Amino acid sequence: MGKLRIITDSTADLPDDIVQRYNITVVPLKVFFGEEVYLDRVEITSEEFFRRQAEGEISSTSQPSPAEFVECYTPLVKSGDEIISIHISSLMSGTVQSANLARTMLNYPGLEVVDSGMAGVALGIMVLNAARAAEEGKTREEIMGLVSRWSSDLEVYFMVDSLEYLQKGGRIGKAQAFLGTLLNVKPLLTIGGGLVCPYEKVRGKSKALARIVSILGEKFGYGARIQCLVTHGDFPQGAEELKKGLRENFDCAEIVDTRLGTVVGTHVGPSLAGCVCLTVKD
Repeated sequence: MGKLRIITDSTADLPDDIVQRYNITVVPLKVFFGEEVYLDRVEITSEEFFRRQAEGEISSTSQPSPAEFVECYTPLVKSGDEIISIHISSLMSGTVQSANLARTMLNYPGLEVVDSGMAGVALGIMVLNAARAAEEGKTREEIMGLVSRWSSDLEVYFMVDSLEYLQKGGRIGKAQAFLGTLLNVKPLLTIGGGLVCPYEKVRGKSKALARIVSILGEKFGYGARIQCLVTHGDFPQGAEELKKGLRENFDCAEIVDTRLGTVVGTHVGPSLAGCVCLTVKD
């Protein structure tokens, strides 16, 4: 009997050590600088990407092809493995469509393709927990149920300096309601219905980051036991402020540091800092 394998795409922005520890397969999206093309998190680092972005270079992105998913799935299918393939929201990328086309081409009943409705660390926390559940011996059906629950229960909030990159990349979603904000007013955003959504406007970065912590307090209750993934683009001090606030206000079972990859970074820019949290259930 084969194993149960978890597959995702590079927009999950999981650290390499976690990917390797839990044997997660990551299918990379692509980032373009003009005619140059790189595989996200494979052929270009976040550091190099944000350096080039800061120098004014414009990037764009593209999803994997169905053929790339077929290439990824085929060895696992031949081994008789079960597969849960969890991906970025179909309203933000065509990645799920490519994965579903590959599934149809392979006609393999042991393969499930999941539209997470999320991106970035919100996708990442679901993938990490699914991989852990697989390691614990949970069945494909059990994990599919858990993934559905996590997508409803997680809370994700992030601050950006401006909406410039979301607007340029066409991923602004409902956050367009925040266009034209006042100087030094920082948009707080979330993800809902598969899209980036506005949450609040807060004046100043530190106040915006503190507000993320207070929102989580309102959602979970202060002192709640939670699991967190904290991320940033090229704004490590913002991530540190968030981690400090989380530790001071919650019983953090886990805080995982992550860094935006080139695809998510293309659409949000370098100034993002944010986190996703889930209640830890006994």
